[in-house]
Amino acid sequence: MRSPHSRLALFAMLAPLAAALAASPLVRARGRAAGAAMPFRPGEALVYQVGWMSMSQALTANLRVMPRLDFYGDPAWHFQAVAHSEDPLRYALVLDDQFDSYAGARSLATRQYEMYLNEQGKQSAQKLTLNARHPGTEMVSAPAGTRDPLAALYALRANNWQRAPRMLSPVFDGRHFYQMSAHIVAAHDSVVVPAGTFDASRISVSVSSRRLSEPMNFTIWLANNASRTPVEVDAIVPIGTVKGQLVRIE
Repeated sequence: MRSPHSRLALFAMLAPLAAALAASPLVRARGRAAGAAMPFRPGEALVYQVGWMSMSQALTANLRVMPRLDFYGDPAWHFQAVAHSEDPLRYALVLDDQFDSYAGARSLATRQYEMYLNEQGKQSAQKLTLNARHPGTEMVSAPAGTRDPLAALYALRANNWQRAPRMLSPVFDGRHFYQMSAHIVAAHDSVVVPAGTFDASRISVSVSSRRLSEPMNFTIWLANNASRTPVEVDAIVPIGTVKGQLVRIE
């Protein structure tokens, strides 16, 4: 699960896509105005269980909206995801990873993406800035509006799916670029997860690139509440089937 596919799946999966997301989602929001109020707030913390193949809880993932900040002169969101492998997977794969995304306050396009990986006792850290040079980081040239998987997940939440039923965006997982397209499939699904039962919108997400023989497909359910909370993500990716479910809101 160390491949870039695993991280994209983790985040899309909720973030939890992920690594998630996993493949997570993206957006060049065609509908909701970029400057509109966001459905999430600093201090929000979401906890997910992530199942992989026959293991119902292979990982736990925590998503947090950190305090907003001034990022080199511009206001920005700071999103953070922390993932840990759980037994029985942890017997074979010790994984304790953290991802930090700094995204434009209005567009949610990635400004800087940081990966702190601790897998099988091997630690690595990488700080990537998109189309800018900042001290201590590596610059990556990216198409306008590119989002990392974590920022993309929050961008999915920011979209008003009833008014803008389709979204497109480039996404960068820290190594490779992808094109993501998303559209609403159902406006009202009843979704049962450990955190409870939710009325949710079902969103279909497809992630493609020249590197992939066929697209990776995800389904994400966003609660029909003021926060548009991601309650479940199902994915079929090169590493197998993945399911992320909301456990609690802290």
